[in-house]
Amino acid sequence: MKVLKLVLILLSLFILSSCTIYDNDVEGEADLVFSSTITIRADDFVYEDDFIAVADYGWDNLDEEMVDYGMVLGYIRFEGTTAWQALPFSIPFENDLVNLRYYFDIDNFSLVVEGEVAGNNQVNTELFDRDVLRVVAIPPEAIVRGKGIDYRNYKQISELYGLDD
Repeated sequence: MKVLKLVLILLSLFILSSCTIYDNDVEGEADLVFSSTITIRADDFVYEDDFIAVADYGWDNLDEEMVDYGMVLGYIRFEGTTAWQALPFSIPFENDLVNLRYYFDIDNFSLVVEGEVAGNNQVNTELFDRDVLRVVAIPPEAIVRGKGIDYRNYKQISELYGLDD
C-alpha cells in the first residue's frame, strides 16, 4: 500500500513538472508593438502577370530584426463591416477564387491578390477597393506565447497587446 502511494505521488510530481506555464504579460513599452491601417485602393496594385497583382506599402517599422525574428500580421476589414479577417484570406468571387495574402521585407509590406482564372486581375483588385488593411508588427521580445492565443483573431491580439482601433 505504501509503495502504491509512493508511486502515485511520484507520478503526480512528474506530470506536474512536465507542464509548461507561459507568462502572458507583455513587458516593456506599449509602443513596442506597431500597428497601422491602410485604405486599399484598386489602383494601388501592379499586375505581375495574368493571375497576380501586388500592392507595395512602405512601412519603416519593418527593420531587419522585426523581419527576421519578429511577427508581422495582416488583417482586412471589408467596407461596411466591423470584423477583422486574418490574412491569408480566400473568397469566391464571380467565376474565380480570389486569394488575398501578404509578404514583407525591410521597410515594405506587400499585399497580394491572386486569382485562379487568368485575366481577372482588374476585377479581383476592385473587390478590395476601399477595404481597410491593418498591419501589426510585434518585435521578438514582445511576442507572447501560450495556450489559447490565436494570432488570427484580431480582437484577441488587440486586447493582448493594447492596440488602438
